[in-house]
Amino acid sequence: MNKYLSPLCALALATTLSGAADAATYRTPDGTASFSYRVALVPVNGSMTGVTANVTLDPQNLAGTRGTVTVPVSTLKTGIPLRDSHAKGPDALGTAKFPNATFELTSLTGGKLTEGQTVATTATGKLTVKGTTKTITAPIKATLTGGKVNVSTQFKFNPLEFGVRYPGGTDSVTVDVAFVLAAN
Repeated sequence: MNKYLSPLCALALATTLSGAADAATYRTPDGTASFSYRVALVPVNGSMTGVTANVTLDPQNLAGTRGTVTVPVSTLKTGIPLRDSHAKGPDALGTAKFPNATFELTSLTGGKLTEGQTVATTATGKLTVKGTTKTITAPIKATLTGGKVNVSTQFKFNPLEFGVRYPGGTDSVTVDVAFVLAAN
């Protein structure tokens, strides 16, 4: 065997694995989501608790980040129980059959996380609401603090495109999602 082959193979293997070696799984069990929506010209604001995320990321190479965020729409609260019940009903969110909305991250613009600094990036992925999936793009802010990653986003989408019909409701909902990722 050539005496240079073994070191070259080791170098090639190390180069191939170097990006993957720094990637780790990050999770959150308790994020939040809120929304703003208009019904018959009346602003309706609400929130959802128990947002979870499972993400594989390398803080030094955000472009390789992949993961899933789950928002339990079944926890929706607007401050008026009857309105909550209508919003969870079969014509609106249909939470009996579809208790969660999910976002599957398929790409994230590059960059890296530096301790204490906020990075603005863009996420593209598949949003599933009420069993319908559409590709969306959303701005993301991420801050690395003490080994944890604070993540937040605000984006709009048309609920009618997902089969969400609420009498008098508009064709735009603004959603805010925030959570803290911790490495496993």
